[in-house]
Amino acid sequence: MKLRLSVIGGGLCALLLSSCLTITEKQIIPPPWRPAPVEGVEGFDGKPPIGQIAPVYFSTTEVPQIDGNFSEWEGLVGVYTRVMVYGGLVNPKNTDGHFVVRTDGKNLYLFADITDDDPTVNPFPAPQAWRGDSIEFFFGTDTSPHKFYSGTDKRMRFVPKSKSNPRQYEVSINDQTVNIPDLQAVFVYGESGYRLEAKIPLNALNNKSLKVGKKVRMEFQINDADDGKERSRLVHWMSQEDKSYMDASTWGDGKVIALPNKGGDK
Repeated sequence: MKLRLSVIGGGLCALLLSSCLTITEKQIIPPPWRPAPVEGVEGFDGKPPIGQIAPVYFSTTEVPQIDGNFSEWEGLVGVYTRVMVYGGLVNPKNTDGHFVVRTDGKNLYLFADITDDDPTVNPFPAPQAWRGDSIEFFFGTDTSPHKFYSGTDKRMRFVPKSKSNPRQYEVSINDQTVNIPDLQAVFVYGESGYRLEAKIPLNALNNKSLKVGKKVRMEFQINDADDGKERSRLVHWMSQEDKSYMDASTWGDGKVIALPNKGGDK
């Protein structure tokens, strides 16, 4: 009798439990920080330009002045950041960047021409400023295969703080805010984006002097925040994943070459 009751009780429990189960497939809800897809543009596939070498133009006689006059950069071919790590499809009208690097052997000079449909200043301190509009420049002279940062691998973040004062900015190197007298930058805003030019002493990056023919490693990144929210797009030159901040193997190749047609030194 007890055995019969236990069997009946077990059957009722199983029936009750099964009635609580659902046969409707669960739907995955995207994380709230993922932006809505952006319409792509024909001709831009968002793939990394594998094999492209980013030039670093060398001259000791013609050196950019960090003054917001960008004429020294005219005509120089650089690289474009059109690998959308996240934020939908590639649309250069929403987010795009042209980057050019120069050197006088002792300093790096960075130019960035950023297209942004909603250019804003960044309220975050430099180490957390990836959450808003900002530019990141990765540079190293260790060309041997490696993932973890070596002593010469550095990630710089340039953070605009004012539309009216071009020299109001913050800089971090490997997520440490720095205030280096010889490190200079200028941000100039326009209706469809902003431009940056910067001077970076190589000794601040634990790197020695450069000369023509030197091979280097680089990556370029745009952090783009729209509509008063946090970062909605992340765009690279070469890497298809958000790993460049910790994995130097995702960077691309660069090479120091003479500044063309301007008396570049060899």
